[in-house]
Amino acid sequence: MTGPLLRPGLANAMLLVMIESLADFGNPLLLGGGEPFLATEVFLAIEGRFDPHEAAVYGVVLLGLALALFLVQRRWLAGVSVVTVTGRPSGGRPVPLPRPLDWALTALFLVYVGLGALLYGSLLLGGFVRVWGIDHRFTTMHYRDLATAGLPVLLDTVRLAAIAAVPAAVLGLLIAYLTTRHRFPGRGALEFCALLSYALPGTVMGIGYVLAFNQGGFKLTGTAAILVAAFVFRGMPVGVRSGVAALAQVDPVLEEASALLRAGVPTTLRRVVLPLVLPALLTGFIYCFVRAVTAVSQVIFLVSPGHDLATVLLLSWAEYGHLGRGAALASVLVVFLAAVILPVERFGRRGPRPDPTAAA
Repeated sequence: MTGPLLRPGLANAMLLVMIESLADFGNPLLLGGGEPFLATEVFLAIEGRFDPHEAAVYGVVLLGLALALFLVQRRWLAGVSVVTVTGRPSGGRPVPLPRPLDWALTALFLVYVGLGALLYGSLLLGGFVRVWGIDHRFTTMHYRDLATAGLPVLLDTVRLAAIAAVPAAVLGLLIAYLTTRHRFPGRGALEFCALLSYALPGTVMGIGYVLAFNQGGFKLTGTAAILVAAFVFRGMPVGVRSGVAALAQVDPVLEEASALLRAGVPTTLRRVVLPLVLPALLTGFIYCFVRAVTAVSQVIFLVSPGHDLATVLLLSWAEYGHLGRGAALASVLVVFLAAVILPVERFGRRGPRPDPTAAA
């Protein structure tokens, strides 16, 4: 019983993680040890070998893989009904897990938490030593340098990310509503196109933005607008997928009842649908904001002297061997993002319920 209900969320999570792994740029670049990866090869083909045709071939391969994953996910979920929110009251209680399974999952969770604590603890310590791995004497010079060289860039990054997160979350939820509640020609194509920007490697998207908006009346290169546009269309797919998974569990009967009581579509969306899918909306907002703050690959070609970004600055410091300064900036980013995510997620868990007088 539980497995089928988890299928939409599990399928969407697996799809996004696999596509994210295909398109990842920063981790293979710094940790890949010279091994070839598709996303990094796109960057190296353009910046190192100056061969855009080779980069285009890698991009087509990534598109083909993304399309195959999307079709497999759609086939797995075809014909599956997982409605759990209806107009009828429910008095069910959660069933506890078997004790061995509970212990195994708890142990796995503790291992995951331990590895995460080791990673973030290393970042924190790296910002307070002179040279990581060589000179471990305590110092605060990296944070002093960050206050002068990195703080303005960090504030500009947060501002642009916040501007982009709102339209990305709203557009993602609206597209999810259209593709799940309405039947029209091209519905599948719309959903795939909304997901496509997530599948493309960031370097390809960045170069595409430069080529598309570098001349004529659409010249946006060197401005903050091109960064916001890149953030919106890069983060919107998560809002679409989380919205699709949430709406799959909401019975359309609730909206039909609202329509029978002569409530308009905006009223139904605002007072019936929105409270039920608010966690999905917040998921899209949080993800787009975090993704924008931590973006590297799609903006590395879009930053300008007046609009630098924290992650590009961090990557530059790491490449030039300033690991302490980079660790200090990374620590500030982690603490800041945690301070943003935790309250919003808590609000989403305690979010409002649908208004029983929505169509009154």
